[in-house]
Amino acid sequence: LKADPSLAGAFTAQLSDYELCRLNVCCCRDWRMDGKGEAGFIYSLEKYGMPDFAAADGNNGVNIKKHNIGMPSSTMVSATFDKELAYKVGRVIAEEAAENNIRLGPAMNLHRNPLNGRNAEYFSEDPVLAGTMAGWQNKGFQDCGVAGCIKHIAANNCEALRKRSHSIMSERTLREIYLKPFMIAFSIEMPATVMTGYNALNGCFCDEDSDLIHGILREEMGFDGFVMSDWNSYDTSDMCAMVNAGVSWLTPGSDSDERVLPLLEGLKAGKITREQLEENIYFLIKTILKYV
Repeated sequence: LKADPSLAGAFTAQLSDYELCRLNVCCCRDWRMDGKGEAGFIYSLEKYGMPDFAAADGNNGVNIKKHNIGMPSSTMVSATFDKELAYKVGRVIAEEAAENNIRLGPAMNLHRNPLNGRNAEYFSEDPVLAGTMAGWQNKGFQDCGVAGCIKHIAANNCEALRKRSHSIMSERTLREIYLKPFMIAFSIEMPATVMTGYNALNGCFCDEDSDLIHGILREEMGFDGFVMSDWNSYDTSDMCAMVNAGVSWLTPGSDSDERVLPLLEGLKAGKITREQLEENIYFLIKTILKYV
């Protein structure tokens, strides 16, 4: 497989149903001691010579089993209002990620409550500041050739019952507060990947929401990378619905076919279309080819 994104469509069209379903599921080994500590990686179809594409958390450093530079929290970086600093932080993290063949990305959910246990990962309570600083940090990643992932879209701003929380709001609130950081960050540097939130939003889980993924992300914002679910989202979301909504990578999956077989069964039963699977994997393959 040559590193040419224009070949992604032709490559995807030749894949078998099993290969499409296998690629649509992350290959995670649960941070076992025999690995580098990556969160997961795209399953490699060896007969096509697919390159490795491993992912890790990366807001403030490369989250693997190896000493690396710990950068200030995203909150502290954001408090400087210094776009150049955010960019430099991104570059430093990306340089270490590149040395370890890792892709990563910043979380930029809003600070809705000071008691949120993951606030250190997020940039600000202000959508303009959060989007600006996350965008420049992501630009630092990607200028070093490391794919960034911005997360967790949308309105996923609390840890309590995060897989069952339900965010209900007007369209104006959604667009002016919760989607605004993504819109601003995308205008600075389009990320390679986006991760959906665990939560439901106005009656639909984000990773099952075609209007959010196909409509807002792709058609309105022009996003052309691949969409991944948050870890173990399939505990509460339906896997076939996630695939049909445009999620290209169901995480964490495993190196077995435990989560692949339900997709194959869904395809045979008409719950998933081959066309949608091909589209999902097209975005996945195109991103791999761009960043290998």
